[in-house]
Amino acid sequence: MHRIAKDLPVSVAAAIGRDEPPMYQQLYRRIREGIVAGEMRAGQRLPSIRVLAAQMGIARNTVLLAYEQLLAEGCVESRQGSGHFVADVVPTDQAVRVSEDNPERTVSQRRVYRDFEFLHPQFRTAIPVRPFRANLPSLDPEHLKAWTRLHIKVLRDAGRTNTQARLMGETDAIGELRLRQAIADHISLSRGVRCSADQVIITAGAQHAMDILMRVLARPGDQAWIEDPCFLGSLAALQSAGVSLVPVPVDSEGLDVAEARRRAPDASLAIVCPSKQYPLGHVMSMQRRLAVIEWANQTGAWILEDDYDSEYRFVGKPIPSLQGLDGGNRVIYVGTFSKVLFPALRIGFIVPPPELVDPIVAVRAISGRHGSAIEQQVLARFITEGHLGRHIRRMRRLYRTRMEALLHHSKRELDGLLRVEAADSGLQTIGWLNEDVDDEVFYRAASNRGIELANLSRYCIESRRPPGVVMGFGAFSEEQIAHSVRETAALFGEDGKPLP
Repeated sequence: MHRIAKDLPVSVAAAIGRDEPPMYQQLYRRIREGIVAGEMRAGQRLPSIRVLAAQMGIARNTVLLAYEQLLAEGCVESRQGSGHFVADVVPTDQAVRVSEDNPERTVSQRRVYRDFEFLHPQFRTAIPVRPFRANLPSLDPEHLKAWTRLHIKVLRDAGRTNTQARLMGETDAIGELRLRQAIADHISLSRGVRCSADQVIITAGAQHAMDILMRVLARPGDQAWIEDPCFLGSLAALQSAGVSLVPVPVDSEGLDVAEARRRAPDASLAIVCPSKQYPLGHVMSMQRRLAVIEWANQTGAWILEDDYDSEYRFVGKPIPSLQGLDGGNRVIYVGTFSKVLFPALRIGFIVPPPELVDPIVAVRAISGRHGSAIEQQVLARFITEGHLGRHIRRMRRLYRTRMEALLHHSKRELDGLLRVEAADSGLQTIGWLNEDVDDEVFYRAASNRGIELANLSRYCIESRRPPGVVMGFGAFSEEQIAHSVRETAALFGEDGKPLP
């Protein structure tokens, strides 16, 4: 059980537990019932998200999700810069009642989705490229030269063969066959994915792929497992579909399948990052992989495998994809090239079971018609001519060197202040702060000094983690890393506590 909040009526602030339903729904219902019963008067200010989370000992996103549902139903209103207030005209209990069998349906039917407050900076604007921003690859001059040459070659060849009209015009919604075949061959060798080119559907990145899959597979009120903490793009995709979130704890072996089955055995979806969980970086164990596949095959649920950061493994060999282990066609594989090559390349892909290809292609056509035939042809040649393989091998060495530089300089400058974990793959790692540090306050202080240290708490839905920050190293030189570590050290006072 959690602590009782001090700034709400006792009946509203009654402690919530970890039993069903999810904590954000429990909090939402308690506040809503207090408003409808008149225990909270019109115009009364609700505690801030940060304050209420601290008072109740729960994650900030738990409070945020509860407030979002109250906003959607008109029970509270948000005032720019002032916070959340009880609405002047509150809907009746009947008008806002949410069915126990379908707790999300009222929200999904009533609202045009608002900005998700905690997603706004990342998904609405371009975040400055500055240390230690995560998820950014290095812009390798060699592969950029190769890309430019291939781009020119594709256009020149189209002129010679009189195919400019097709290249400059529309293409099939499923994507260019040449690229789909190249991707099928590549992921078969590198990730053990079992598919033909006919199963590969080209999208405008992994986020676009998730949005398409939500439209095909999710119905308002469906239960969906999501890792906690999680990648915020996956959370946004589920929220926009109106599903009932089932946050599942993550440990060193990845998503806790046994706990997920306890919380929601009949969930229809699960989104997992088995190759490198974001943001913690854990690799899902083989036992857990087999367990989640067994659950999906037993219940008929779908697993959405976001194969995040699988290419750049520094230690050992990657464990094969979930899709390659699945014999029951319940896993849908999602990949992207924006982290491997460069973010402006909005090309991702979905590999579904054969029976889902047609509906996914139909929704792909509705959501964006088709991608650029030119870019797809260039990427196809980049893969088939061996540039991608060489680039990955070169970048794997570079990223390991940069990760080791981050460890070295952090040990020297930040010992006892911020402990940086050694990453075994990818473009970022976790830095752990001391227990008495508020990682959101620390994030803002770092941002004011031109350093991007995303606070770990922003990725938590209900889980409570020690304070930490996500530290990207992939896009930054060793000199930039050394300088930025010194700048980070300057955020702490002589007593070892962050400066105000």
